[in-house]
Amino acid sequence: MVRVAILVEQNWNTVPGGTARSVNRLIEELLLDPTIELLGVHGRHGDGPTLPLPEGLPTASIPVHGRVLTQVWNRIERPTIERWTGAVDVVHAPAYLLPGATAPGVVTIHDLAFQRNPEWFTPHGVRYFRRFLDRVASGTDLVIVPSERTAADCRAHGIDDERLRVIPWGSDPVEVTPADMEAVRTRHGVPSNAVLFVGTIEPRKNLDGLLAAMQHLPDRQLVVVGPEGWGTTDLGDAIVLGALEDSDVAALMAASGVLAYPSHFEGFGLPVLEAMAQGTPVVVTAGTVPADLAAGGGLAVDTTDPKALAGALEAVLSDPDRRDVMSADARLRSAEFTWAETAQRTSNVYHSLAS
Repeated sequence: MVRVAILVEQNWNTVPGGTARSVNRLIEELLLDPTIELLGVHGRHGDGPTLPLPEGLPTASIPVHGRVLTQVWNRIERPTIERWTGAVDVVHAPAYLLPGATAPGVVTIHDLAFQRNPEWFTPHGVRYFRRFLDRVASGTDLVIVPSERTAADCRAHGIDDERLRVIPWGSDPVEVTPADMEAVRTRHGVPSNAVLFVGTIEPRKNLDGLLAAMQHLPDRQLVVVGPEGWGTTDLGDAIVLGALEDSDVAALMAASGVLAYPSHFEGFGLPVLEAMAQGTPVVVTAGTVPADLAAGGGLAVDTTDPKALAGALEAVLSDPDRRDVMSADARLRSAEFTWAETAQRTSNVYHSLAS
């Protein structure tokens, strides 16, 4: 049995985002592994997490406020996590926070967008992430990344190749019935054949480009699902639903004509896989990881060109036969990525460190 302390402090972030969601889903699968004993670790908080922790995960609370603990650990390797967890075989830092520890470690780096395009982040955020990256690069922990592109970025910033493990995220389809789709449309006032966006509302998601494209599609409705991150975006005539329960998001994906995911850059792009698992074609940015994921289940275009983006969206929405073919391809492609596989490969990393 390998005892693993895994940080869950990210669940208290104001906007947990795809990082925390992906870690939650990984933990849920790892809890099914009889060879792994997981212990979630977080700082002290006066209220519950923004994103609930996975059911059944035992936790240890460090008696330092989470915000303070985050800033301290971003600078020094103390206090060591074992003071509150007891002896562990492995410490996993899955969300840009590297704790002090004596046990062997594994770090997950989802992307290095803050290095590529610092203007997409707050100045404080860029400083924080760069200190984190410097500590990882100078350390010895193994580094899990969700894509080959993130691995290449890590190599370019001083992380040796032998430390890198590429483990994609997964996507297990949520069962959605026709009644579920009709109910979610009615509840949120969403028309059929809508253009759906799912993700945090922030500059790198290129919502401005999507809104410009929608100006060329006056008869189509844009629906935006996801929490507000930072920056300002006038969402115009879009139906803005904010953050929703996972079941509602899955039903909206299944009920929509197409998922628009025009993000400038992603380390992975979980909403793309989740929409494809529902048989919903996607339109994504050419040359990005989501484009690699989409394959025949989507179209990849220059999403900085509003007319090109609009043309791709309309190509999916206006041709039922083409959409049916893409829908079938989307389901097949998404089935290649499962959380069970992600968890098994992560478990293998833990075992390699503990041996």
